[in-house]
Amino acid sequence: MLKSEVEDLGFEWVGGEFRGGPGGLLRVYVDHSDGMNLDHCAEISRAISGVLDVEDPFPGAYRLEVSSPGVERPMFRTADFARFVGHRVRLRLYKPVARQKKFEGVIQGVDGENITVFVEDVGELVFRFEEVEKANLVYEFADNSKRGRDKRKKRRAAQK
Repeated sequence: MLKSEVEDLGFEWVGGEFRGGPGGLLRVYVDHSDGMNLDHCAEISRAISGVLDVEDPFPGAYRLEVSSPGVERPMFRTADFARFVGHRVRLRLYKPVARQKKFEGVIQGVDGENITVFVEDVGELVFRFEEVEKANLVYEFADNSKRGRDKRKKRRAAQK
């Protein structure tokens, strides 16, 4: 419902999430090839507020927040995983795999709804997109120390 409104304004729809309860929060993530600024967020907020007022998809009062996805971009679709193959991701699954639900690793690939992530000390994990409760890219600070270079070299070797 909001995606087309955002895209008609020339922005990329990244995704959205609603946290209900008293004073709930609707958070909408948008992006632009030239970057996002406060004026962009205000423009989008005004446009989608009108749609939300008419459609009234959530009962009761809630707050609307329009935001850039940031450097630790949330992943809402399999296409997000495919777009960021080779990048680090932090994810939480609905059900445990190898007796844990939380993982951090490098996205190896996407095949239909199947996502492959390489996790150190675990190896390759393959899971279906529907098993993902939450996923975000992991921002990696530049580490030019010998230790940092060795870690990157090891990670690249694991990706091959």
